[in-house]
Amino acid sequence: MTGTDQLRVALAVEWVKFRRARPVWTATALLTVGVIALSVATLASVGGANPAVASKAQYLVDGGGQDGLFAAASTIVSVGGMLGFGVVAGWVFGREFTEGTITGLWATPVARPVIATAKLLLLSAWSVVTTVVLAVALTVAALFADPGTLGADVVALVGKFTAIALLTAGLAIPCAWVATVGRGYLPAIGAIIAVVLVAQMAVMAGLGGWFPFAAPGVWAAGTQAGTVTGAQLALTLMVPAIFAALTIRSWRRLTLTR
Repeated sequence: MTGTDQLRVALAVEWVKFRRARPVWTATALLTVGVIALSVATLASVGGANPAVASKAQYLVDGGGQDGLFAAASTIVSVGGMLGFGVVAGWVFGREFTEGTITGLWATPVARPVIATAKLLLLSAWSVVTTVVLAVALTVAALFADPGTLGADVVALVGKFTAIALLTAGLAIPCAWVATVGRGYLPAIGAIIAVVLVAQMAVMAGLGGWFPFAAPGVWAAGTQAGTVTGAQLALTLMVPAIFAALTIRSWRRLTLTR
């Protein structure tokens, strides 16, 4: 069986497991419906009766309207998205260990690095599709939040939001490696929670732009949280590439014991 044939078989098998997984469907719902609902609620809270809530909401939506809705959604997805994407990445790579089916992989004609590659490709495809669906839904919500035609800068707003969401999805790839090394999805979930907390601390210390896991959030918040440069975003792009390579390497060296 050639490498291409192995990848085709691995993609078919992993796709069946992926589309039937409850964690995937739950995370997808939270990343789409949840982000839209929170963004709209945040925008609506600006004119609410609670001054404290209104003040916090004002910080996220800035000027309000369509710009405010996209600003709120970008900030929400930069934090909540990391948890959602991270849980799915951890489950995809940790389920065989947790459910005890990892031993069966040694009996298949498909090499383990190929299986890991198929998992990463499915994760990437799902992340892109989920982000596109979310961007389209957010654009529709913008019409209701600010009735009338979409502003001339809507393309820039959608583009920035999409970039932030995809960067956030990429930052969840380390969960695949943690789930492999930790032999289960629970270590991956714990790792992504820890990363989110450290990212918030980095932002408060004024170092968010140089901390790859915080850079998308700093970009989403704009000047209110500081500035982020192209070089800093490039560091963020290196994270998924590095950890994808580490994950494939770990699956190549995988043993039945550790």
